Amino acid sequence: MVVMKKILILGCNGITDFIVPKIMGIVAITEIIIASRDKAECDKLRNKFSGKGPRITTARMDIENEQGTRMMLSITNPDIIVNLLPIKYCMTVMKLALEVKADYIDGGLYECGEGDLLSKQFSLFAEFRSAQKTAITGCSFSPALLTSLVKNAMNDYDALASAEFYEVNLSADEPGEAVALEDGKVVKYDAQSVSIKLDENFGQFKGTSLYLSDNPVIQDFIKEIPGVPNVKYYVSYEAEEEEDFTPELTRLGMLSDEPVQITPEVSISPKQFWEKLLESRKTEKTINGVCGAGVVVEGTYRGTPKKEFVYFTSDNDLCMEQYGMTSMMLYNSYALLSGVTLLCMGRWDKKGVFTPIAFDSEQFISGIRNNGLYFQTKEL
Repeated sequence: MVVMKKILILGCNGITDFIVPKIMGIVAITEIIIASRDKAECDKLRNKFSGKGPRITTARMDIENEQGTRMMLSITNPDIIVNLLPIKYCMTVMKLALEVKADYIDGGLYECGEGDLLSKQFSLFAEFRSAQKTAITGCSFSPALLTSLVKNAMNDYDALASAEFYEVNLSADEPGEAVALEDGKVVKYDAQSVSIKLDENFGQFKGTSLYLSDNPVIQDFIKEIPGVPNVKYYVSYEAEEEEDFTPELTRLGMLSDEPVQITPEVSISPKQFWEKLLESRKTEKTINGVCGAGVVVEGTYRGTPKKEFVYFTSDNDLCMEQYGMTSMMLYNSYALLSGVTLLCMGRWDKKGVFTPIAFDSEQFISGIRNNGLYFQTKEL
């Protein structure tokens, strides 16, 4: 029996715009509340989709205003909270979900890595289990979607020896320190010290250089799929050749540490201004053209070696034109939408804090596929 639910979405962005019209078709939802600092943006979505399904309401919410947020939650009284706020607020929102006795789902893992089994969110496992509520964390392209592809593949293998993830043209970020699972042990490498180049087996990705990187996928395997002893995550990266004028400007005395008064309340030094300018140029990089991701799984099938590439592709330019967001955000939207649907329908019903990989991966992948993301498989 499906229990009717009221769903609260915290944050109003491209992902909100993508998932709202689709979750309106879930019969278990009676009301959708959209809340963010900018209520006007929430109202635009309400006006855009109202009258096509369950009731849509909006609210202004500043997560840093503790009293105001608690008041908003007491008024809306949601059954499920979908957290689209920056990842640094996930612990705050999870604790609020416990206070109002709501299930919870987000798309990121907070402070994942050494010192935490998977992420800081898991420190609230006992509280959610005691409250008989479900919290899903990291329901996004990585690690949820990618890890679920491997879990699905395990159904077709006697055993998996390795999983190698390839992320192509989805991020302009420079790869940092690399972490891999090798024979079940965590091994660390210096940044950009390990790389591969994709050959003709990888079609439109042929010739792409990939660098070993760190990723929450590694921690997900340690916790949820310890049966795969070798796991690596590679990302594409092309350094842009930009002339560095910093030494010359310093020699000319143009990068002083002395603050310059811009207004009575604001001052900044030429050096600080230059550093901020350089940082803004990094964050403003755009990615164009074909992109995608996938995993090469290798193992044995009925006693014989088997190796295949499971992947999906898109085009960043077309994605921006059609959805107003990057391909990476679109992949995150597909994963989150599938998770929200399964949570609303009562298919994800374990009590405590989990990643999507703790549940039936076929249901999760099917939801993503049904909403429009096409997967391909190629034997290698």
